[in-house]
Amino acid sequence: MTEIPETMRALVVPEPGAAPRVETRPVPRPGPGEVLVRIAASPVNPSDLSTVAGEYGIGWPFPLVPGLEGAGRVVAVGEGLYARAMVGRPVSCVADRQGLWAEYAVTQAARCVPLPADLPLGSAAMSFVNPLTAMALVRIARRGGHWAAVSTAAGGALGRMIRARAKARGLKIIDVVRRAEQAEALRAEGARHVLSTDAPDFDDALAELCRSLRCRMAFDAVGGALTFRLGQALGSGGEILVYGGLAQDAVRLHPGTMIFKGLTVRGFWLSRWLMERSFPERLWMAREVTRSLRGGFAESRIASVHPLEEGAEALAAYAGSMSAGKVLFSPDGSVTGLDAGRAGATS
Repeated sequence: MTEIPETMRALVVPEPGAAPRVETRPVPRPGPGEVLVRIAASPVNPSDLSTVAGEYGIGWPFPLVPGLEGAGRVVAVGEGLYARAMVGRPVSCVADRQGLWAEYAVTQAARCVPLPADLPLGSAAMSFVNPLTAMALVRIARRGGHWAAVSTAAGGALGRMIRARAKARGLKIIDVVRRAEQAEALRAEGARHVLSTDAPDFDDALAELCRSLRCRMAFDAVGGALTFRLGQALGSGGEILVYGGLAQDAVRLHPGTMIFKGLTVRGFWLSRWLMERSFPERLWMAREVTRSLRGGFAESRIASVHPLEEGAEALAAYAGSMSAGKVLFSPDGSVTGLDAGRAGATS
């Protein structure tokens, strides 16, 4: 077993909205049912930006270490058969009481998935938040009897995963992006129904597509005024699943749309949705994602890899261009920009 130091470096946010800084902290020790993971890579997601701002629903107290998902190697375990089975193995994992932007992190063994030895840990670090969200949204739509759905913020990594997962499950997707150049890029990738909110005829075009495809479902990662526009375009009995707040503005709705068109708007939080699934079902989904990280719907593009010392710069880079690809931290330095470049379509 790897020798474990007494202290580690961690990226810490002292208070909501503050710039992250590197601090030296004691290496945590795993308790019953827990594992200690040496973190190789952890991505920046919109949910991490919300965590840094103090606006995410997990309730961690400040000062906190962000980072909701990642990958690394299990170097110590507490009591429990499942935990002991992971000793020395590479895993993808979800954070528990504190995040993964640190050299080491403790999490529940049940929040980890063992990985194939040849899977790059940079790729594996993105096994949960985006892929499982795509799986969940498409499943909800299909089980609700929908054959088409609107997907907002479609130019980013999650938008691509929703598109790929939906295609495999027979769900037509209307992709909505902010700018015309993003729309052209998606069309060049093969997306069929793509609209840009900056087009003067966006609302009419969206309503016409919803009519022709009989679309009554929307996945809304933006909120704000766009939610109102989605509600106006969807067919009677439509449903909007709000799962993000990229607009950083309150959702807007017209009472008449809700009353006379029977529009339903509800929130979707992946963490809560997963907790409503059985452990075997969650494990099956996670393993399906692992199989799909290379050549499947769960592929992500890596834009850059950063050490913890570049915390503020990395967050700014991701917030400024989310559609350019994922930004990763590599706390232990084992994943580099060269690794990300080699990963290409497989990470």
